[in-house]
Amino acid sequence: MKEMLTRFAKNLAIISLLISITAAGLAYFLPALYSPALPWLILLFIFSTSFLYYILLKASTGKFNRFTNIFMAASVIKLLLLLVLITFYLYFFKTDAIRFVISIFVLYIVYTLLEVIWLLKISKMGNTAGKP
Repeated sequence: MKEMLTRFAKNLAIISLLISITAAGLAYFLPALYSPALPWLILLFIFSTSFLYYILLKASTGKFNRFTNIFMAASVIKLLLLLVLITFYLYFFKTDAIRFVISIFVLYIVYTLLEVIWLLKISKMGNTAGKP
């Protein structure tokens, strides 16, 4: 479990670094498309993805039904919290609305793909654990 967590953290750091470099380039070359909230959003997604992966990794050691329930609940909670964040941000910063929503959408897709890839690795690890 510790090895999987370490490998995931390395991949998360690499993806986050690439996203941060892309965001810096966007801010420099195309400032009209850059949301000032983007660095904070990147941090939010790093922490939420790390936390969610850790919880799901721990849940994977138990029954599959428990893992599935935790995954579904965590995904719904994450989406609801993002919707609340979007609502509040759009209410207070109307001028940055489109850039903010696009930033959240892109980050959500990238970090969710990373999470799903690593959850599939957990699944494969669990399927081969009892085989010779």
